[in-house]
Amino acid sequence: MTFPPARWQTIPDRRHSIALLIAAVTLVRLLLAATVPLLPQEAYYWTWSRHLDWSYFDHPPLATYSIALTTAVFGTTSFGIKAAAVLWSLGWNLLWARLILDMYGDRRLAFWSLAALNLTLLYEAYALAPTPDAPLLFAWVGAIWAVWRASQSGDGRWWLAAGVFLGMAWLGKYTGILLVPVVILYLLTSPTQRHWLLKPQPYLAAALAVLVFAPVLYWNSQHDWISLAFQSSRRVDQMSGFKPRYFLLLVGTQFLMMTPYLFVIAIAALVRGGRHWPALQRDDRTRLLLINGAVPIVLFALISFRSIIKINWLAPAFWSLVILGLYQLMAREQGFRQLARGLASSAALLLACGIAVAIPNLPVVDDMNSWSGWNEAAARVARVQQSEQAAGRASFVFSPNYKISSLLRFYLPGQPRTYAQDVYGKKALQYDYFPLDEDLKGATGILVVSDQRQSNLDRDLLKPYFDACQLADTVEASALGKVTRRIEIFRCPNYAGHPPRAAAQGEQPD
Repeated sequence: MTFPPARWQTIPDRRHSIALLIAAVTLVRLLLAATVPLLPQEAYYWTWSRHLDWSYFDHPPLATYSIALTTAVFGTTSFGIKAAAVLWSLGWNLLWARLILDMYGDRRLAFWSLAALNLTLLYEAYALAPTPDAPLLFAWVGAIWAVWRASQSGDGRWWLAAGVFLGMAWLGKYTGILLVPVVILYLLTSPTQRHWLLKPQPYLAAALAVLVFAPVLYWNSQHDWISLAFQSSRRVDQMSGFKPRYFLLLVGTQFLMMTPYLFVIAIAALVRGGRHWPALQRDDRTRLLLINGAVPIVLFALISFRSIIKINWLAPAFWSLVILGLYQLMAREQGFRQLARGLASSAALLLACGIAVAIPNLPVVDDMNSWSGWNEAAARVARVQQSEQAAGRASFVFSPNYKISSLLRFYLPGQPRTYAQDVYGKKALQYDYFPLDEDLKGATGILVVSDQRQSNLDRDLLKPYFDACQLADTVEASALGKVTRRIEIFRCPNYAGHPPRAAAQGEQPD
């Protein structure tokens, strides 16, 4: 006896169901962008948009260009900054849908894959955070889609689209270079696609990608190739000995960020694909999705035995394995029921994290609450600056960390230029490359520190630069009977002047 499908199973069959899902997800993100507090890393990338350039020390410029655009349209607010990520996420959702429909022609798979991917902490986080990962993911998915269209249609013009997307991926984040081995391995291992290696179109696509990437090359050529060196050879130099706990940390963080159910789905698809690789001779869609996930995961898994891998570095890998895993799951008799239970668990975890973030000044472990107290701290700093102005003294604001300095710049009235540890001769990432538009010699430095580890400062380092540093004010943010953040404001008179700049390096950005 055959039972009719449950009502939720027929949702993808309804007209415009995929478009409505994408629209609903985007609307929710826009609402969140208007209410969720600005995070330090987001403020940091926003500060770059106040000094537009061909590229930047930490990363290529595409994320910052998009922030400059959305803040010009929506205003220099938290919503204006976060809207950039929301628009990138709209783009990658549309590309996901198009790719799945082109590959499988299955509306159900497209709908439930989009639902699953948008229920992960990983893709939700970077759909709200305007970091380089947002444009990277958009361009990465676009490149895979264009390669698929080229390989299946035989139309070499799709390689030009792939080249544009590839260049955009590099313009978003340097890890976009991993698309190159993904595409090469796909062509090499596919008996039906190897012929492209003897044709000019893929090489024209590579040349077009380099052309799109040219602003980054130009900026690096003007700065001793410092950014490319920092993200390549210097990262290799920073690797330590064999430390398997870093691998366990990688597995644990990805297990959480992908949500446990979808992490298992993705890894199972990867293992199953590797085990059945000889049987994939003519299954190009499985081959492409599998290689797309396997290359970054295998590479970063190996690196994780010697270095910490950030939670966002595998974002370009997992989406294709989730699609592949759901395709295999939905082919089973009870696949839909398993999918319903699994997605319910992912939704519950995502909702719990959303509620936690929505609680003002939530006390959490290990400095994880990085957003509390800074609005009030900026207001107190402004009062100290007003008292300095009333006394006829110029002043400037600085901190021992680029994240604090960026948050202060966002929240200070008028959003004036702030400074980081470059003030006392320490390397400060992009702050070492922001222009020094005024001579600060003789001005009063307003130092802001917090009880976070990133704010540790030996104030003896300030003695050559200021006459003294005296506590001027203290801000405490609290909730549920616990102090979440303690922020101290110091007045440091008579600055000796900005030290000579050194090449920025050392601290690792996200």
